[in-house]
Amino acid sequence: MIDGLDIKDVGLRLLRSKITVIPQEPVLFSGTIRGNLDPFGRYTDRKLTKVLRQVGLMSNTRNALGAVKTLEDIVLEDGKNFSVGQRQLIAFARAILSETNILLVSL
Repeated sequence: MIDGLDIKDVGLRLLRSKITVIPQEPVLFSGTIRGNLDPFGRYTDRKLTKVLRQVGLMSNTRNALGAVKTLEDIVLEDGKNFSVGQRQLIAFARAILSETNILLVSL
């Protein structure tokens, strides 16, 4: 049961579309931050920048990690140029963009 709804009565495709999982070691693809956040080009630069600021990866303040300077920053294979925590924050930013109802975080 989720929010009073028996999930056995919900189609599997719909159920999966409402859930995002952030694994302990998230998968990143070689390319750019933009490509990792928005592989299908659905969001504006403004929206992508906003979500990076929300998770603390992009900011002009000294309180944020500031690991990402632009949407075109390079991501090496498996995200090796980011710490595990930073990779998790990128995955969290993806989850925010997807606007799913349920977020599962693996410890």
